Amino acid sequence: MNVSIEVAIRAIISEEVAAAERRILKSLAVQSDTTLTFQEACQYLHMSEYTLRNLCKTKRIPHRTVGADGSRSPRYLFSSASLDKWSKEQESKNYNAR
Repeated sequence: MNVSIEVAIRAIISEEVAAAERRILKSLAVQSDTTLTFQEACQYLHMSEYTLRNLCKTKRIPHRTVGADGSRSPRYLFSSASLDKWSKEQESKNYNAR
């Protein structure tokens, strides 16, 4: 009878630890997403301003535009999580293309 109680306790503990781990990982994923300015995104991606601006104008990179439509100098903002996902997709495309 002692053995079955120990097994039950271990199962409960294991379930609770797994649930806590999922909550922690979810919390970390939410916290790691930050909004980056244009300059910060250039540094984050190790990319020139010219290249990043062209990617934004052709809508080939995830971003938000702040300012009036048709503005000559729009302000671009980026999500670090979206940039990470985009970067991984680009890497995968480049690898598969060969």
